[in-house]
Amino acid sequence: MEFSAESAKSLEELLSAKQLQHILDRLAKSGAQLVSYDLKSATEGIAGFLGDHLRLTLHVKEDFVRKIHLFVKSIPMSNQPKAEFITQNQFNKREALMFKLFEEMEGMEGTEDPNPWRPKAYIYSENILVMPDLCAEGYKSFPAKKYLDKNHVMVAVTSIARFHAAFFNYITKKTANGKRSYHFLDDCSHIMTEPIFIDSPWLHTAAKLTSKFLKELSINSKKYPDDLEGRLVEFYIKTCESLKVYEDTLNVIIHKDLWINNILFRYNGDLVTNAVLVDYQCTRFAPPAFDVMAFLYLTTSRKFRECYENEVLRHYYSVFFQSLDNNSKLRMESFKYNLDSFLDWCEKARMFGMVEAAAIFPYILMDPVKAQKTFDNPETYMEYMVEDRSGPVIEHARENDSYRNKQLELYEELVEKYI
Repeated sequence: MEFSAESAKSLEELLSAKQLQHILDRLAKSGAQLVSYDLKSATEGIAGFLGDHLRLTLHVKEDFVRKIHLFVKSIPMSNQPKAEFITQNQFNKREALMFKLFEEMEGMEGTEDPNPWRPKAYIYSENILVMPDLCAEGYKSFPAKKYLDKNHVMVAVTSIARFHAAFFNYITKKTANGKRSYHFLDDCSHIMTEPIFIDSPWLHTAAKLTSKFLKELSINSKKYPDDLEGRLVEFYIKTCESLKVYEDTLNVIIHKDLWINNILFRYNGDLVTNAVLVDYQCTRFAPPAFDVMAFLYLTTSRKFRECYENEVLRHYYSVFFQSLDNNSKLRMESFKYNLDSFLDWCEKARMFGMVEAAAIFPYILMDPVKAQKTFDNPETYMEYMVEDRSGPVIEHARENDSYRNKQLELYEELVEKYI
């Protein structure tokens, strides 16, 4: 198969010759030749909101022609406001930092994990991420329109706990190998910042939407105060300020974006056996409970949390503790961090879990094709980001029962508990 001028140009726009050769050097035999490739969107509609997501299949000639399946995330090529937003807020720099850390962790661990909680990356930079296509390895995404069931929650929480423990072990080893205590943020604080979950126009717009959504679509609309939007703005800002480093407890890197599309599952028949966490553009440094509570509010129903939350939290802590090395367990004692303190932190982090879900549900619960048309339009991108996104969201909610009801359940619980 010959390259067409159009497809060659597309590949050249995506990867430099040096980057392409680096991939071949890692994944193919010496002297292998690229004979053709297929490049297409990873999904129909939008797969994520901070980049273009593509599937790249390389047809490589060794003893015979075989396929190398890759997943590529790049700076958007057709939405300049979105590209500028990603660059200005260092989302890709943060993800590149994480994959650099993962390589260091892998070197320290020294063994291949048969049930990894993280993906590998062949190339990671400010502009592009290239990693294995996990779907070609048998991983699947869970339907975004559904809540996770208990089995999927437990498997996902296992991987979240292992992620947090791996970073805590990494810091312990860095401290042991150095002449002084290693402080992660000494080197990375300029990247590990928070661009939107602060007193920002984006957060004000999220509160505006929550207020309008409730007043127009909730059966309790007449009970809400006239100043609901202002009270929500104040609450959202206060809640997001609680996500920070606390000196008197354990802090780790948290993912902070654990919605369903960022967790891929592997199965043995119908039994879910492992989960890989992907997309590390929103990471922060904070107590791990913030990740756990955000995950629960992003992926489970209110009824599920009422029935199983305590069991899930105890399972998380058990896996976290078992995944620590002995030196890290000793460090835990110095923080006086145990199951009871973790559960206390989960209650403190509940507000953030609810606010994060409230802020991003309008995006992530929308049908991917509809979401792409709505939120990936260069002409309206910044308007919906920082001014008002309630028009298209409420319009779609009137048409789609699942989209409306999931948001109403969360917004009503948030106002009931805190406003």
